[in-house]
Amino acid sequence: MNRIPAVRILIIISMSVFLFFSSSSRLPAQETVQPSVPLEGLLQEAVANNRGLEAAREELQAARHRVPQSSALPDPVAGYAVMGPMLETPLGPQKDVYEFEQMIPFPGKLLERRKVALAEVDAASARLKQVERELVLNVSQTYYDLYAVDATIGAVEEILDLLKQFEAVAGSRYASRQGEQRDVAKAQAKVSETLQQLFVLRQQRQTLAAFLNALLARGSSQPLAGVVPPVLPKLELSLDQLLQQSRENRPELLEAAAMRGRQEHAHALAKYEYMPDISVGFQYTRIGGGMTSDPEDGRDAWMVPLKVTLPLWQNRIIPAVLEAKRDLNASEANLREAENFAEYEIKNAYYRFTAGRQVVELYENALIPQAKLAFSSDQAGYEAGRTDVLNFLDSEEVYRNAKIAYYQALADALKNFAAIERAAGIDIEK
Repeated sequence: MNRIPAVRILIIISMSVFLFFSSSSRLPAQETVQPSVPLEGLLQEAVANNRGLEAAREELQAARHRVPQSSALPDPVAGYAVMGPMLETPLGPQKDVYEFEQMIPFPGKLLERRKVALAEVDAASARLKQVERELVLNVSQTYYDLYAVDATIGAVEEILDLLKQFEAVAGSRYASRQGEQRDVAKAQAKVSETLQQLFVLRQQRQTLAAFLNALLARGSSQPLAGVVPPVLPKLELSLDQLLQQSRENRPELLEAAAMRGRQEHAHALAKYEYMPDISVGFQYTRIGGGMTSDPEDGRDAWMVPLKVTLPLWQNRIIPAVLEAKRDLNASEANLREAENFAEYEIKNAYYRFTAGRQVVELYENALIPQAKLAFSSDQAGYEAGRTDVLNFLDSEEVYRNAKIAYYQALADALKNFAAIERAAGIDIEK
């Protein structure tokens, strides 16, 4: 049987498959991507527009408005009494009575209440910083993930082009009886595998873009610009310096310390309930004309009444003091827990960053250059007929995986650097 028609048929099939995958590589229409924007611009937009941060700002303002309320005196009481006709005095009948009374808490109560409110302001301010730091971390880490995905997509597309060239070479060699059919099949399988990887990567980018748009308070479908390739910074601060910065600036520690201060003042305020409050008043009585010759006849009368509360009901006061003491103990435990967790987060991010930096340098200086050299050598060898197809595909996979792993390692190192800034509560100069 003549093989020429079969070879021609195989060539036609190979070219059809090639054209099919060429058209398939143009994935469904992607959103129009704007020019690349730096991370700093997105962070400014997030801080200006994020709704969670806006809510934290409003809570801080609300706490500040509670301070003057806490130290204000209770509202005074004013009264007027109409006297009956039978209320006679030696100097004349009582016509009516005007009263005014002001409750004055025992000295120290208002001061402690104000200190409680001020501590709540400090806690709300720390929570605002915490929300802002968390927002900066989420935006930064999502940005770096987008970089890794975009860079990986670029690397996979580059490999896809090379695989298509390999597929064409394999088809040509098979058509000229210099290669085997399995080479064509393996090339087509590799092209299909790479296309599937691109589909997944582009779906991941859409998910990351939607999350970043949510952090920026944008519409979830708004096109997101590409990212500027980041540079891995150097960490100039030592671990001990970072731990010290964390103790001074970490929002969770500031909030926990503020809450402990609040509970200290709340405990002192509860003890003041043993002390009486004072009420000072003024009473003016209008006296009608009498029927005597006394020169004081018909003269109005006044008096200054003083009252004190009697804190007798110990079943109210003692439990309140004990409750405040337990709350103080809880706040101290929360502060110690926050300190322990802060130290863990600093060390975890620090060790991950230092190790990640070494991994990135290893990929840049050794793994990627070596994998690229082996891939280029096997590609040239296969095209010249000196290298087996399996060696070529193995070196291609090693090169592809090395580049993908490098982009992911770089993104992880950058994310850990952002985590160090978040854990320490500071911006580290890059």
